[in-house]
Amino acid sequence: MERLEGVAGLVFVVAGLGLALVHYLAGADGLPNAELGALAFGAPYSALGWLAFLGSRSGRPALTLFAGMPLVFMSMVSVVTILLVLPAGLLAVRGLAGVILGRQQHLDTPEMWLPLVVTAAPVLAFGYLLFHKDPAEWRVDEHTISGTSDIITVFESALSLGAVALAVAVSYVWIVREAFSRRG
Repeated sequence: MERLEGVAGLVFVVAGLGLALVHYLAGADGLPNAELGALAFGAPYSALGWLAFLGSRSGRPALTLFAGMPLVFMSMVSVVTILLVLPAGLLAVRGLAGVILGRQQHLDTPEMWLPLVVTAAPVLAFGYLLFHKDPAEWRVDEHTISGTSDIITVFESALSLGAVALAVAVSYVWIVREAFSRRG
């Protein structure tokens, strides 16, 4: 079953890249910051998929759980992502089962907080992208304001990509480097 969790995590790594491509190609021509904005939109999916993959491979079901739960909700954002609810649900359920059944191999204090903190960064960045103030607004009449949320500013892109980079860097130092030091 760990292999299935790993595959589900890698599905999100690829899906994040695919969503970035879809976001870029489906966006209106001439939008400012279109390339960076598209990458910023897909990167949280890829980062959470990577964290779920690492959690499944390193005996950390809490990390798989905390990466899988937000992916379930993030997969409900669009018709394009709705099929991703299934692998996200698998990650969340398998992570929860692993925690309940005591498969969490590392139980020291940092191990209890790091999964939550590391997964929170890309989730908060993604939430900010979804609920940001529309940079282009106009008044249709005295009671109606219209706008577009297709524009992701450079600041919002940097925030999202920075959160993803932070999560990936911390996970590398925390998990991957630890595995290499045990072997050496």
